[in-house]
Amino acid sequence: MMYRLFFFIALVASCESDEKTAQAIIEPVFKIDQIATLDSSITESSGIVAIDDLLYTHSDIRGKAELIQILKDGSISSTTTYQNIDIRDWEDITIDEEFLYIGDIGNNLGNKTDLKIFKIKRADLNNTNPTVETITFSFADQTNFDNTELNQTSYDLEALVAIDNDLYILTKDWLNLNSNIYKLNKEPGTYALQPLATLNVGGLVTGATSSPEGDIIITGYSPTLSPFVGRVNIQGETPVLERKINLTSMLANASQIEGITYFGMIDNVATYYLTSEQFTRSFAGNQIVLPAHLYELKWNE
Repeated sequence: MMYRLFFFIALVASCESDEKTAQAIIEPVFKIDQIATLDSSITESSGIVAIDDLLYTHSDIRGKAELIQILKDGSISSTTTYQNIDIRDWEDITIDEEFLYIGDIGNNLGNKTDLKIFKIKRADLNNTNPTVETITFSFADQTNFDNTELNQTSYDLEALVAIDNDLYILTKDWLNLNSNIYKLNKEPGTYALQPLATLNVGGLVTGATSSPEGDIIITGYSPTLSPFVGRVNIQGETPVLERKINLTSMLANASQIEGITYFGMIDNVATYYLTSEQFTRSFAGNQIVLPAHLYELKWNE
């Protein structure tokens, strides 16, 4: 009888412990911190990716196909320059289990019909002359290619993410502050894309990554540099923007956040890293400079 009583007490205690553990795992968390100023040479960090617990960024400077490994203090660990990739406007980067995808997708005038994603093996990450495959695409729903003014188009593009067997891209719509989302084959070739949906983000989408649940996590900022992140559910037939969170009050300043990457689970919390570009403007005869930064985001929902 004593044995049965002991077993019952142990079972109840075990269940309570498991319940507490489950509650700890799913406890909602949202916290973002600026953890470093990026090295002064990285003024235009346009994307960021985590590969084997290391962080890599890149600039969107024309002609510079450089992958820069950075430490969490913002310093540079190493730089690889890809000699055989002709970059025009490298805006984002993403990975899957085997490949690295370089998004030469910037389209400030909205007049490009040959946007490109370069695909190299992760094993060639540090090879300056890797084997490169090319995915070329255009927007089948676009009819006007005559724009001559910068940032006056709905077809600028800065966000790229690989999820399962597909690539997803999200436009940076300067005119309507929406974002069209498209799905793209990972195989080399030339594609004309139709939008899956238009997301009412109320801002400029500048980067994307995946969540542990398989959603798309986006980042960007408003025209007044109010940064945000959002969650896009792609499990149904039509992608849906389920959540958008303004980061201005948490960061206490404006930020031109450009890149985001999922790093992994740290202490049972999904952890992301974001980068911002250096922002320089003249106002009333004074020059305002916001340095490029690295941020850590903890987000469980």
